Amino acid sequence: MKADRIISALSGIALMIALLLTAVDFCCFLKPFYHYEYETGKQAEKIGMSAEGLNAATDTLLDYLQDRRDDIFVKTEVNGTEREVYNQREILHMRDVKNLYQNAVLVRNILACASLAGFLVLFFRDRRHFPSRLKEGLKQGLLCLVLLVLFVSVWAIADFDSFWLNFHYVFFDNDLFLLDPNTSIMINMFPSSFFMHMVFLIIFVFALMAAAVYGIACFMEKRTA
Repeated sequence: MKADRIISALSGIALMIALLLTAVDFCCFLKPFYHYEYETGKQAEKIGMSAEGLNAATDTLLDYLQDRRDDIFVKTEVNGTEREVYNQREILHMRDVKNLYQNAVLVRNILACASLAGFLVLFFRDRRHFPSRLKEGLKQGLLCLVLLVLFVSVWAIADFDSFWLNFHYVFFDNDLFLLDPNTSIMINMFPSSFFMHMVFLIIFVFALMAAAVYGIACFMEKRTA
């Protein structure tokens, strides 16, 4: 039925977007990734901080984004002088980042629930053909997201700075993200190479999750064939 195909496609697209946002959520709080990037880039040495101080400053940011604390005030020794790590511009920008993150989580949860509801409707409407409907819906979702991911990947590889700048212009209504490397510790903690690696890690994790979900759907279809 045409209605079943529409429900299947919309549910599949919603699920794949939810998986992509889940990959973002997972990777953005993967502390071993931060430690690896700091060590390979020698960020602590470049900034003039100890590794412990750098990790503490990072933990403060991540806890703030996850609403485990109300601010990002943290002091540590930088170039031999104890000081607040983050300045006022960085504090204001992180407030915007926190709002963006929390909205992304909300959208992810809504889409996941909508996808589940859609597939449940298909299951109870026609249990016999549900596996094929599930597979078809996931295929439609994958097609949409693969095109988006390919576009992002090509753009990021060709000119990551342009991609990253335009990403901020799309999701933020101010220029607080434009930080001065001469005065901002945050921009030195997270150079463009850090975010480039993060973007490709997110794409990799999403690809694994999407492949696993689609593989399960294919297995279910074969079992009921």
